[in-house]
Amino acid sequence: MTKILKYGSLFAIATLVSRLTGLVRDVFLANRFGVGIEFDAYSIAIAFPFLLRRAFAEGAMTSAFIPLYKEKSDKNEFASAVITSLGIVTVGLTLFVEIFPKVVPFFLASGANAETKLLAAKLARISTPFIVFIFLWAVLYAVQNSSERFFFPALSPMFMNLGIVVGVVLCELFDPRIVGPTIGFTLGGAAMFFSLIPGAKKVGFSYRPTFVGAGDFFKLFFPALLAMTVSEFNVLIDVNVAALIGPGSVSVLQYANRFYQLPFGVFGVAVSTVALPLMSGEDKESSKHLKDAMRTTFFLSIPSTIGLIVLSERLIVLVYQHGAFTHSDAIKTATALLFYSMGLPFYSMMALLSRACHAKKDMKLPFKATVVSFVSNAVLDFVLGLTMKTAGVAFATALSGAVGAAYLLFKLRPEIDMKHFQKVLLCSALMGLALMITEHLSPSRFFTLILVLLGVAVYMALCLILKVEEAYQLLQFIRK
Repeated sequence: MTKILKYGSLFAIATLVSRLTGLVRDVFLANRFGVGIEFDAYSIAIAFPFLLRRAFAEGAMTSAFIPLYKEKSDKNEFASAVITSLGIVTVGLTLFVEIFPKVVPFFLASGANAETKLLAAKLARISTPFIVFIFLWAVLYAVQNSSERFFFPALSPMFMNLGIVVGVVLCELFDPRIVGPTIGFTLGGAAMFFSLIPGAKKVGFSYRPTFVGAGDFFKLFFPALLAMTVSEFNVLIDVNVAALIGPGSVSVLQYANRFYQLPFGVFGVAVSTVALPLMSGEDKESSKHLKDAMRTTFFLSIPSTIGLIVLSERLIVLVYQHGAFTHSDAIKTATALLFYSMGLPFYSMMALLSRACHAKKDMKLPFKATVVSFVSNAVLDFVLGLTMKTAGVAFATALSGAVGAAYLLFKLRPEIDMKHFQKVLLCSALMGLALMITEHLSPSRFFTLILVLLGVAVYMALCLILKVEEAYQLLQFIRK
């Protein structure tokens, strides 16, 4: 069994548990707040810390940190220098938002109405300290990934989700109620950080204040951060265009995108995260690891895309349509999810190829790909968003992912096993056809769970029949 599939499976299992708690979180939020001004303001207030979480944990931090950390003789000194130097920056940024909270809705949702912006500014003061905790978490996350420890770091985000759930349960104690989950968001971020301390100590990490060794890190970090910053500007444009569409549109996209992030996190992020430390510092093995990672990405992301497209409405109704979340809200959200889903294989491939570059300390090519994707998204957001509404914003996001992935594939020209790709595509298409035929057998929302299990079973059976190697390896892993 390849290391990519072995560690990727462990990472995926932990991420799945974490993302399922995220779905529970969203069910609680949808049931209590539905689609409206309160949830719009909450989405705006947490968007800024989430941007930095993606930059630190899933982007610039790990991409710059891991290749250097693996080659350093004094690993503690290097990691401590990163904590000291960037810690000052994150604390300063937090204090700035605490003093000028209106800057958050100004940049993230300038088109929102005055009531939404006022509430978002109030909530931003509560959510911004999350930045400090998530930065410290990201360092410990990268330290453990470098030692090939993936399971618990991938599981730790569940603490944030559980914190928000508790905040929703206790929201009647606050005025306005949305303050409750916002506090839960920040306290959950703190719990994420503290949960990784024991694991970091087990691999030998101990912090000692120093700036020595941070110079090499920043040479890689700033280009990677710039690429991630440009990438996350897509989110800013999406939110602003959605705010122009009308009240509730930001909420619709937030719910749809969060659901889309479940398979992307479980499969796309899992493979690219595991691949980075394996490809770093192993020139002879890096091309093999990349080929294995590409095969695994195809094997996992393509059937997920087909499944989401076919079952989007059923899945949204099952998970979100409760309490204040109406059937009309579910239809809008499901349509957005359908279009988001089209980008899943492309963003998974883009994440993997970017990490392949980062492993070789090449930050320029991923940055160029990100700029190409950003420009595409910016143009398509206004063209499609203002004509197709929220579905157009989601479609623009998917198309820009395809453009970015195509750019990296053209530049890197990695070895692609076309026979394997064709087998996976055929199995996924037949699985989708089976789901389309059987989904009409029952209108029950809980029949959706049976359909999901049926899709997995049909896909795996077809892969075994066509002798797709990853299917055999995955079954072997499950038996063990």
